[in-house]
Amino acid sequence: MRRKVSLLAAMTFVGLLALQNYGCSGPGPDAIAPDDTFHPDLNEPKLKERLGEDDGYALAVMYGADIHGSLETCG
Repeated sequence: MRRKVSLLAAMTFVGLLALQNYGCSGPGPDAIAPDDTFHPDLNEPKLKERLGEDDGYALAVMYGADIHGSLETCG
């Protein structure tokens, strides 16, 4: 009996997972995927006014917050 209940629970879970991923709520096979990328118009006057004149310099700051180990024991 316990095996049948476990099998039923597992099959229900897999079925719900498959329904969520491959259900009918998604776009059809002929639908075009939406373009979610952001493309600002750099020649827009309002954007140019806010950014100011380009002086040719660029700066990139990369920061990571992962510390592996303890700083107290140097390890």
